[in-house]
Amino acid sequence: MPDSLSEETSQLLEDYLQHCSLGPSSSRPPVSPKARALIRVTAEVLDAHRGFFQDSCCTLEAGGIEPALVLKRVAQQLDDEGGLSWGRVVALIAFAGSLAKRSSGCAETPRRLAGVLSHYLAQEKREWLEKNGGWDGFYHFFNKSNSHPENPNCTTYNAILAAAGVGLAGLAVLLSVR
Repeated sequence: MPDSLSEETSQLLEDYLQHCSLGPSSSRPPVSPKARALIRVTAEVLDAHRGFFQDSCCTLEAGGIEPALVLKRVAQQLDDEGGLSWGRVVALIAFAGSLAKRSSGCAETPRRLAGVLSHYLAQEKREWLEKNGGWDGFYHFFNKSNSHPENPNCTTYNAILAAAGVGLAGLAVLLSVR
């Protein structure tokens, strides 16, 4: 039986991945402040690590690996490397967005990716998500007055990118040993 956290997680991730798959001009604009924050923060991570995400997706395409399976493995790898942080969650969602964008020819892929992420975050990592305030906590964490991209030298912003980088390092290891 779905609950409000599971439903919110699923809806937020489906909307985000559809946004990535279709592009900003083809998808409906994000309705909630949380969705706008997610799009903004993942864009920052994607901009900072664009080459890495593009290379990772190309490697996966060349290997013919199912994107949802890879995403599940990457999420499990985060646990093995020290667990979650908001930066790692953003890196994982940004990676899913890259996969959705690359698979724009397959309408089912964003939905499958959203399902994997929703299950991982709202079920497997529910305790962590609740402890960190759920998606309200996400919104407040990334909307502190000193964490906006206009101030790229702030401690919070640098910590987010560093945490995302650690998550990306796990992805790189996973891709290299597949």
